[in-house]
Amino acid sequence: MRLEQAIFTSVRSERLDGYQLAARSAGVSDDLAKELTAWGPAHDSLWLEHPGASSVNFHPLGNHSYCVSQTTLAGAEYSGRGGGRVYTQMIVVPREGMTKFANDPFLVLRALVASGRMIIYDDVPRELTTIPLVGRAADGPPSWMQEIVEKAGAEIMAELTEAVTAAEPVTVNTDLPVDRLFQAILCQLAPSERLDVSFSTGLKPSSRRPFKLNVAPNDPSLIRQAQRTQPGKVIEVLTQDPHKSSRKRPTVPRTK
Repeated sequence: MRLEQAIFTSVRSERLDGYQLAARSAGVSDDLAKELTAWGPAHDSLWLEHPGASSVNFHPLGNHSYCVSQTTLAGAEYSGRGGGRVYTQMIVVPREGMTKFANDPFLVLRALVASGRMIIYDDVPRELTTIPLVGRAADGPPSWMQEIVEKAGAEIMAELTEAVTAAEPVTVNTDLPVDRLFQAILCQLAPSERLDVSFSTGLKPSSRRPFKLNVAPNDPSLIRQAQRTQPGKVIEVLTQDPHKSSRKRPTVPRTK
């Protein structure tokens, strides 16, 4: 199976300058390109600000397929303004591709990373090729998952599982690795339910990107800011008492 892809980032082009769908493979139609552009994160979209900060994202597309993407803070914007270049590689995965990986976007992304298909270009090419999706989900959950579930606690995991199947968005405040926690949440659901849970492990909330499951830093003012942009339920998954910590600034745990 070969997958269509696109890159959303800041470039100078013949059409316009700034954040745009800078490249796409031949099978990405104009309508699909518009849909991907609507979800594309621009300047200052990541909670974390250090070089290499990243976010795994997943959402459905209107053509009965899904977008698995990775957003990374990589390099400098062409304009020279501070904060770094927000670079997103978007992979279009048909339903049968998701099914091969138990409808788990993290497994799809890891297969693509392992085969060297997730690439950050300094100079984005004009055209992209399709990329192969090889493999399938292994039997059983990863070995680390039980530890994540135990650290989060059975009651919290049950609350999270119920919340992501309800109507309103969910924002998680956690000191656990976000991608592992979110994957553990998905694995509490039946495979048929997982595709309904769009998520981002590191992007700030935006009305343009209505993810079902989000993360916010462990800071009340930033959580309120996130809630103003995207109201919904907030769930704490903290293994340490936040009042006993001495952080100099609010943080979101790394996704790896």
